[in-house]
Amino acid sequence: MDAVCDCMLQIKTLGSFETILDGVVIPERAWPRRKTRELLKVLLTAPGDVFTVDQLIDAILPDADVSRARSNIGARISELRSVLEPGLHRGIDSQYIKRVGEGYMFNVDSDSWLDSLEFDRLCTEALHQADEDQWAEAVDRFEMAAVLYRGDFLAEDRYAEWAESARAHLRETYLEGLTRLATCYARLNRLCQAASSYRKVLESDSCREAAARQLMEVLSAAGRHAQAVLTYKKLEQSLHERLDVEPSEETLQLFQQLSRREPVRTERFDPLRVAVVPFVNVGSDPANDFLADGMTEELIYTLSKVAGLEVIAQTSVLKYKGVRKSVREIGRELHAGSVIEGSAQRVSDKARVLVQLVDVENEAHLWAEQYDRELQDVLSVQGEIARQVAEALEVTLLAKEERAIRREDAVSAEARTAYMKGRLFLSRRTRAGYEKAIACLETALAIAPDYARALTGLADVYALRVGLISSGEELEKARGYVQRALELDPSCAEAHATLAYILWDDSDVKNAEEELLRAIELNPNYAQAHEWYAGLLTDTGRVKEACTRSEIALALDPLSATVNLTYAESLRWAGRLVEAVGQYERALELNSALDGAWWGLWYSLAAQWDWDQVEVVTRRCVERYPDNPFAHVNLAQSLACLQRSEEGLAEIRKALDIAGDPAPPYILLHAGYAHYFAGQYDQAIGYLQQVLKKTPTWTFVHAAIGKCHLQLGRYDEALVELNVGERASLGPDDFWNAHLHMDRGKIYALRGETEKAEAELAILMRGPGKRNRYLAMSGILFALGRTEEAMDRLEAAATAREAHVAALGKDPGFDEMRSHPRFQAVLKRIGLAD
Repeated sequence: MDAVCDCMLQIKTLGSFETILDGVVIPERAWPRRKTRELLKVLLTAPGDVFTVDQLIDAILPDADVSRARSNIGARISELRSVLEPGLHRGIDSQYIKRVGEGYMFNVDSDSWLDSLEFDRLCTEALHQADEDQWAEAVDRFEMAAVLYRGDFLAEDRYAEWAESARAHLRETYLEGLTRLATCYARLNRLCQAASSYRKVLESDSCREAAARQLMEVLSAAGRHAQAVLTYKKLEQSLHERLDVEPSEETLQLFQQLSRREPVRTERFDPLRVAVVPFVNVGSDPANDFLADGMTEELIYTLSKVAGLEVIAQTSVLKYKGVRKSVREIGRELHAGSVIEGSAQRVSDKARVLVQLVDVENEAHLWAEQYDRELQDVLSVQGEIARQVAEALEVTLLAKEERAIRREDAVSAEARTAYMKGRLFLSRRTRAGYEKAIACLETALAIAPDYARALTGLADVYALRVGLISSGEELEKARGYVQRALELDPSCAEAHATLAYILWDDSDVKNAEEELLRAIELNPNYAQAHEWYAGLLTDTGRVKEACTRSEIALALDPLSATVNLTYAESLRWAGRLVEAVGQYERALELNSALDGAWWGLWYSLAAQWDWDQVEVVTRRCVERYPDNPFAHVNLAQSLACLQRSEEGLAEIRKALDIAGDPAPPYILLHAGYAHYFAGQYDQAIGYLQQVLKKTPTWTFVHAAIGKCHLQLGRYDEALVELNVGERASLGPDDFWNAHLHMDRGKIYALRGETEKAEAELAILMRGPGKRNRYLAMSGILFALGRTEEAMDRLEAAATAREAHVAALGKDPGFDEMRSHPRFQAVLKRIGLAD
């Protein structure tokens, strides 16, 4: 790809069309006519081939008068040359658009670079290397080609006949390349990567039976029997729906073999699944802990660059710091087949590092080494260790993995040490930790200004601090740092993931998803990227995909509370409520301070409408976590739903007492809602205003205050608060915004401003399901006097199991509807009425 930068003219046709002249994108306004740009595209369908004038007329001027069309083509050629070569005096001197006889061609021997030609070249080279059994070299070429294929050829001209042949050829080349790439991975015993490539083929063409069959074989070889069977089921469905045919006899026989195969009952340890347990600090000085911890983190990072290994994330392995457990116990708990353990000892300005690789199944030592280094050079051993581990586990390093290791080795040890300290402070996720992290990361950059990881670390700090400081200010800082990191190192997976996080926060879901997929492609071991992608998929309603992606993140980071929480969220939105409850409880076992886990646990319990079980579980949480205010909050919610408001308020008072003074914002928020549900609106407003004093960025709290004013008949005050509380950045129908539109619509209806009420209703009608919108619509419709429609929407809310249906028994906002027989029937349906 470096050759791209040396060419005056660069043209991208795979995916979106882009023309870059001397490093600057030619803007839309620079093209005199649309047909001029289209003419270039036609020539690029077969660069180097001559197109007659008649062929060009047929392509871009099919209905024009032939004699006039010829002069039109000549004028467009002249304009095209002027755009590509400003200052060109004679058309004959053009290096890009050549006249040959009575036709024209794009000159491929010019100072130009075309992504389609480069893609074809790389694929051809890769196929030749694969035929010669040069698997690692072929993988390198195939992956470079795959990066170039950003989408179908001239995707914006998908209906143009002149582009069909080139598009079909390039697409088939891409799919064949992915298939051969998967074969190469399988030959290198990189089964997970092989499976990933086959899946990409099937995502593009779900009826590609040979790829599905090969995926089944790879998954079976990797011990993923259930996934192999599921692959057949998906293929069978696609063939039925799209082609109305059955799978071939060969595919059916493979499926039958898999179906007859007995599940492996013995414990299986995959040697390529590696856990680096925390290094031991040898010596009495606890200040040297950062050396041992840093060695652990850096080794995990370096090994994660080897995609042929599945490396457990640092979040999970740190749970074993100071814990006396055998290698076999650790391996069983983390489902790892290989464990790396070691020690670090500092003596004056020298360091001694001992590392050993242990096979979990028989606890045999596969490899061990001792490194004696000057303290400032100790981190230089990481690349050497990674190579030795890969060799011991019979994993061939790919060229890109070797490049990544060398790139990190080239960074000054002093800068890497400062970076390590910064990351350790960042992992604490506290205000003080963020400040110390910034200081350390800035020190790293002062030593090595081009250190992409340190820039990404700073971006992470500022992105994660959003909510503590002005969100706009923090996000802009984060964006600046991560963009600079990517300019320095476009292959930095962490930078792509952080950019995705920023874009996602800014509601740019499409580009956020692209960045996350790029991060995962660059580093399949990066659990954080998988976790964020699962969250994005959940937010965009793709809950089945979210569950699958969460499971991948969980495999890489099984003891991370936040990864377990993300998985629980995807299960809840997928309607797998019983599993979700168990997963939320697992997240709380790992970190009982996770606010989101408490919220999710409550909603998952409530959505099942088994109120006896709700009370049992929330009381059990109080017994397990008596000093956690959220345990009392959840019990308070269940009691309030059962219309035992005094008992619920008593639990809220316990939560406030435990939380202390000043109470955390979330506890105050719950206190505000509890008093709202109890009909104590002024007290509720008091608690909610305290929340805003602490966290003014929580604008949605204004909407809760507006709800209280509405119940008190203070419509003007309510509208002011509701307007301030609208979270436009999250879209018109986010989880809480549905209530905002309902309350605003109710006020307009009560005032007789029917048109405005209908406008709020229309917004809700356009929104996605499962976000409380049916419930909100019912409130507006009832206020408009359309009672039966209101009840229809209420019943639809129950059918969709919208989260806030569980609050119908306690929410005073629905009191006017409560006496209606259909409302009572819904309460009975959800277990809140006899």
